[in-house]
Amino acid sequence: MSYLKKNLKLITITAFALPFLAGCGSPDTDQMKAGLIRSGMPAAQAECFAQKAADTVDGDAYNYMAKLMNEGVKESQAKSRTRRKYGPEFQKPLKEARKACVQ
Repeated sequence: MSYLKKNLKLITITAFALPFLAGCGSPDTDQMKAGLIRSGMPAAQAECFAQKAADTVDGDAYNYMAKLMNEGVKESQAKSRTRRKYGPEFQKPLKEARKACVQ
């Protein structure tokens, strides 16, 4: 019982923090798809692109780009802003997803 009392605070913090930490940085494909459609990509291509990019692009960069497009920024500008914020390494997976999905 004394072990539990001593570590109750740690156990409580961990129990509440885990659900929040598990969701951080995961790609929001619905937001990306909506942003791509808003920037002019056909729905079928947008869905394919969103899924392929989600598998390979860092979640934070992916979500930032999706957010920008949903705010009305064109895809090319959103990609440039994301590259400046997160670095160029996310561009190669985006190019591959585009090649696979966009005709």
